[in-house]
Amino acid sequence: MIKQFSKILIANRGEIALRIIRAARELGIQTVAIYSKGEENNLHVLEANEAEFLGNGDLATTYLNIEKIIACAIKTGAEAIHPGYGFLAENDELATACQKNKLVFIGPSPSVLQEMGNKITAKSIAKSAGVRVLSSLKIKTESLLELPADIQYPVLIKASYGGGGKGMQVVRHASELAEKLTTASRSAQSYFGNGEVYLEAFIENARHIEVQILGDSFGHLLHLFERDCTIQRNHQKIVEEAPATCISAELRDQIHQAALAIGRKVRYENAGTVEFLVDENMQFYFLEMNPRIQVEHPVTEQITGIDIVKEQLSIAAGNPIAFQQDEVHLRGHSIEVRIYQEDPQNNYAPSTKAVTFFKLPDESDFRIETDLHVQNSTVQFDPLLLKLIVTAPTRDQARIAMLEGLKSSYIDGPATNLNYLQTIFYHSQFVENKVSTNFLERSHTELLKDIIELKKNTDQRFVVAGALFYNFIQRTNSAKNSWAEIGFWRIFQQTELSIDGISYRVEWRYVNGLLQVKWDGLLFKITGFKANENQLEIEIDHEIKQITQISFGTVQTRLGVDGFIFDVNCTDLLDQFPDVVDLHTGTELMTLGTINSHLHGKVVSINSKKNQTINKGETLLVIESMKSENAIVSPKKAKIKEISVSVGDQVTDGMVLVLLEEV
Repeated sequence: MIKQFSKILIANRGEIALRIIRAARELGIQTVAIYSKGEENNLHVLEANEAEFLGNGDLATTYLNIEKIIACAIKTGAEAIHPGYGFLAENDELATACQKNKLVFIGPSPSVLQEMGNKITAKSIAKSAGVRVLSSLKIKTESLLELPADIQYPVLIKASYGGGGKGMQVVRHASELAEKLTTASRSAQSYFGNGEVYLEAFIENARHIEVQILGDSFGHLLHLFERDCTIQRNHQKIVEEAPATCISAELRDQIHQAALAIGRKVRYENAGTVEFLVDENMQFYFLEMNPRIQVEHPVTEQITGIDIVKEQLSIAAGNPIAFQQDEVHLRGHSIEVRIYQEDPQNNYAPSTKAVTFFKLPDESDFRIETDLHVQNSTVQFDPLLLKLIVTAPTRDQARIAMLEGLKSSYIDGPATNLNYLQTIFYHSQFVENKVSTNFLERSHTELLKDIIELKKNTDQRFVVAGALFYNFIQRTNSAKNSWAEIGFWRIFQQTELSIDGISYRVEWRYVNGLLQVKWDGLLFKITGFKANENQLEIEIDHEIKQITQISFGTVQTRLGVDGFIFDVNCTDLLDQFPDVVDLHTGTELMTLGTINSHLHGKVVSINSKKNQTINKGETLLVIESMKSENAIVSPKKAKIKEISVSVGDQVTDGMVLVLLEEV
């Protein structure tokens, strides 16, 4: 009979908490979330069956507070605790506290966490299992500066406990060592609750290959193939792939067997990852073991079809692994990118501005792991915003598909690495799979220049067409397109446009669905528009592009094309909008009678009332759509005859909002 928990507590937050919630829900397991002040509306809190408040404060008093977490589990009747990754995921004190309180820790035993959670001890175990290791030196926190004089540089400073690249630093000269040791130790103490660090020999041109393993309490241990995590910035993984196509079949098997040998040595249970560095001579060395779920586990799930989190829950409940090694098969190639709320042009510094808009690719083509939503989007503990995963038959097909995904993704508000990731996937060394862990360090300046070139080479005719549509044509359509019907647009109109601060005079006319534009010495036609909420499909010269309306205002519009955001300014568009005149009689037409919605959404405010006289450009009401607010304005001075909607109403494209009459 298969055993199963009825309720678990998740000692984590963000996308990994949501990932665990999803797996538990599919198994019929109830979940308890924990949260700190300001996280009341975070998605992991909203999606869990229950949520417990940790209080206000830093990590030490919230997500690293074992006593509070255990108390939350006992209070809610949870049978087990899943630590996710980071925070207390490798903390043997939490696992021990679970045992003392008759709770199951969803991970390896406290003794294994002590052995493998300490990177120095883990190296010793790997060596005893017959696996090559890199030389290392443990540094005591109470005597950081008492060091031998014969250290061979370069060396890498790493946290003895925890992982994820937190606090890691390369030291190339003795003069840098003291300061970097202090910084790394402080970072380790802050993030993992233990400031112990060690020095490790640094390999300049290495590949980072890791093996996913699973073990159960019945003595079964197997691997789920390997991942290539070579693309890193500041020793933080940024692109992960599975399988690793850079190594031979023979080397792949050797690395798998080395990982299993280390796992057997400690009788490993649950999910874990054994990490290796492969040098230029294809010699591999044990790096560390992460006795927990990894950030990059989705790519392994994609190529094997195995839900690793469900296996974690099943193994922890006391079941054997549900399959044998010979039942694990590769299918295709999967790539994951980590999208961070950070500025690559400022040494990857976290960008603390709130997200005001986001659009992600269609989930039918991509796997998206995120807790991102506009109401909860500021950096608190980690700048990771989301993970984007794509799977295809080959590596190159996956690379191209990921490029398309990045080109259709937009996040507005903070700086992100979205455009930086694009340049990586275009780079010849990445295309040819000839990279190393120092690829980004060596290529950083080049990649930053590539961002500028990619944006510069974007076909800005689509930016112009999008600006004209949103600022003119869409308004015309909302008034039943009477201007086009009477032939007003047979003459070219002139508009001052600036794109990212560069000004242009644009001449254009719109007749029977055809937009003709003269811009920057070019004459082109837009033969079709397809608008849906914040998305606009435009065709120019038989090429079709998706334009994303990031934000819209009476002066500035922010538009997304091919993954880049453009600021488009129009000088007082409302004043340029001429009153419509019947060319046959010379009399002004009353075209404002009905104001229709041009999008789907919800009415969030009404800024006018019946019988009120309102001026040209004043806001009538505001509609929230796709997490952004859109003001509906009056096309000229008029009197409000009727308001057909109320705050809270859901509206659809074409729905009547307001009736106006002349004053």
